[in-house]
Amino acid sequence: MVSGAVVVAGASVSGKPHKKDNGGRGPIICRPDGRRTIKKHGTEYFVRNDVFSPERECVQVIKHDVGFRVIESNAHSHVGDNEAFPETVYGCAWGVCTPHTVLPRKVNRFKNLVTSWSTDWRRVTGHFNVGYDLWFGYRHTIHGHALNAELMIWLGQKGFGTPTEDPIYTIEGHRYYYARHLACDEPYGCWRYVLFRRVVPTTKVQHLGLLPFIRIAEKRHQIGPRSWLKSIDAGFEIWWGGKHLATHSFRVHAQLKPKKRKKHRK
Repeated sequence: MVSGAVVVAGASVSGKPHKKDNGGRGPIICRPDGRRTIKKHGTEYFVRNDVFSPERECVQVIKHDVGFRVIESNAHSHVGDNEAFPETVYGCAWGVCTPHTVLPRKVNRFKNLVTSWSTDWRRVTGHFNVGYDLWFGYRHTIHGHALNAELMIWLGQKGFGTPTEDPIYTIEGHRYYYARHLACDEPYGCWRYVLFRRVVPTTKVQHLGLLPFIRIAEKRHQIGPRSWLKSIDAGFEIWWGGKHLATHSFRVHAQLKPKKRKKHRK
């Protein structure tokens, strides 16, 4: 990867073409952890049906852009952990990377990191959130659990109360509740969890800068400047319900700082 290069993630579904127009609908994924590779403008990533429970969930890939729609969800957890996180992924997770990604990359190497995301969730019944999920590791590795930090940015949610004591940060003209705690999961271990929850929910963002969120987490000693950003995910954490949740489009624009030239001794 050339220093200072720009990478844009956007998509149309790769694979066998459909013989007839079906309203922009593409392949259906019901297998837990099933995924479809997405490609456009020379950059690839994937739609992933991430399911943690034995309950069946199916997503249908949107054919003409990056995205999907939840067409079947049997999640029914009213307490405890969420049961699924159908998502779009840019970067590396559990030993698999989107081809030509600039990730993993140290946080201090980014000059710019911007994303756009369009969703449909307001009329959907259930208990869920609509969130970006950024994972950070201590080392340049793509395998296993990223145990440094997890940073989430919720654009919206249903089934959650309103925070009353969380501090509020204004980022790019919009207010976000800030919260953090230590998350643990056997047998992997524990990591720092950082949450920015939008005060006024929205269904889409255009050119949202991710570095301001990361910088605040750095100042709060949750993420280090030499931490490795592993992946940028965007999806829906579902506790129950969730049918018809949809992502219509997703973009990531990452620009790296030029590498400093080593000084040679005369």
